[in-house]
Amino acid sequence: MQNLIDNNQLSTFFGDEEFILKTQQQIAKDFSTYSLLFPKDFQNLVYSKESIESLIGEQLAEIMKEGETRLLQLLYTIDISEKQFLEITSETNFIQLLAEKILFREAYKVFLRAKYS
Repeated sequence: MQNLIDNNQLSTFFGDEEFILKTQQQIAKDFSTYSLLFPKDFQNLVYSKESIESLIGEQLAEIMKEGETRLLQLLYTIDISEKQFLEITSETNFIQLLAEKILFREAYKVFLRAKYS
């Protein structure tokens, strides 16, 4: 699937608090399916991009304890391709890279929803 916008362009939307909150809400929704919960104020208080990635990383570490299948199910829900996943599996900062990919994929969903609704 060809993206309508690249990650650099998508980064510019992180100056918009409403966009950030909608992205955080999307993240919380997708992760809650797997009983992975964020702080109570996560859906109502704007977090920095770095904080969001850190929280995603913490949740990834938790789901990885449950096994690769659960992680892959989560990635399928979020729509991270197997190719994207496999490209970073051998990296030393794997969780950080995966958290970035997840954040941008979730932000892209918010972007598409705003553009086409």
